[in-house]
Amino acid sequence: MVSAFRLEGSSMLPVFKPGEIALVSGDGLKAGDCAVYSYKGRVLLHRVLKTAPAGAWFSDDAGRLEPHFVPWGDIKGRALGRHPLSGGFLGLAYSRLRRVWRFNLR
Repeated sequence: MVSAFRLEGSSMLPVFKPGEIALVSGDGLKAGDCAVYSYKGRVLLHRVLKTAPAGAWFSDDAGRLEPHFVPWGDIKGRALGRHPLSGGFLGLAYSRLRRVWRFNLR
């Protein structure tokens, strides 16, 4: 299943920009991938530094965040790509199909 997350903040610039939509899938995660996960009550998107049997280590691209460990159960999935959310086709499709596809827009 593919989920969508609205991005905020600048910790992953220039790869991911605020206001874009990240499409996320639960398929295989490896070092260097970007992934969405829950951490201290927030949903975040950061880069995977390394994986371990119990979870993965994450940090941001801006170098402002200390590396931290996240258990597999808190990892939503790997970012497949990004798209601007606008009044164009993607914005219209998202607004019409969000409820049908059960996207998780955060």
